[in-house]
Amino acid sequence: MKNYILLLALAANISAMGQLANGSVAPDFTLTDYYGNPHHLYSYLDSGKTVFVEIFAAHCPSCWSYHQTNRLKNMYNMYGPQGSDEIMVLALEHDPYNDSTAFTGNHDPWVTQGDWLTGTPYPIFNVEGADRSVFNDYNVTFYPVIYKICPNKIVERVQTSTTEAQLYQKVKECQALSVTEENILGDIYYNAQTKSVVVEAYTQLKSVAIISMQGVVLKTIHTFNSEQILINNPANGVYLFEFKTNQGSTIKKISVY
Repeated sequence: MKNYILLLALAANISAMGQLANGSVAPDFTLTDYYGNPHHLYSYLDSGKTVFVEIFAAHCPSCWSYHQTNRLKNMYNMYGPQGSDEIMVLALEHDPYNDSTAFTGNHDPWVTQGDWLTGTPYPIFNVEGADRSVFNDYNVTFYPVIYKICPNKIVERVQTSTTEAQLYQKVKECQALSVTEENILGDIYYNAQTKSVVVEAYTQLKSVAIISMQGVVLKTIHTFNSEQILINNPANGVYLFEFKTNQGSTIKKISVY
């Protein structure tokens, strides 16, 4: 059975079909790592960090080969919490047929390719049970796959051949977006008296998407008849508003109460 699963995984690895599209809003998740520590994706993004999400399987030879390049390890050591504190790396294990002991390397090759823990400074997760919905959210059909998620919550898939220097350039591109985002919007706020979200003083706005904290697009507005946009009577909760202009896109978080 394991050999059959391995063949399916390798076949899936040939195709890039089905992954979360570049430019998508990253679905949020909270997961507990191997050592019992919780990690909330949007908390890292809201603090201004660029997050690299690695999806792998312990038995996967190509995943192990990528792990041994130490690219994410080097990035984390240089730019993670103990370095310049610009990034976070989260490694999610996909195989539903093993448990977290596969990370130790004390198993047959069809269970694990080696010791995934020793020398790995960033959080690693054995994703099981209800938490596996994260793989549906990210349309995972193969591994390894690496996503870069900017603080504005926009996703880009990163090739495993990307070097540390190229990875850091992608981090700088995220930071450049955050610097220019204030040029896209003037103000957005919730007016509790009129029970509406107000967007005003925008320039060259092409669309506004209203997104749940789970990354689900609830509504997209393409037509604007005035210099002010009103979204009336939204349900209570926290929403992400993605604004697309000729300069790019940015995301703002609004609480409705």
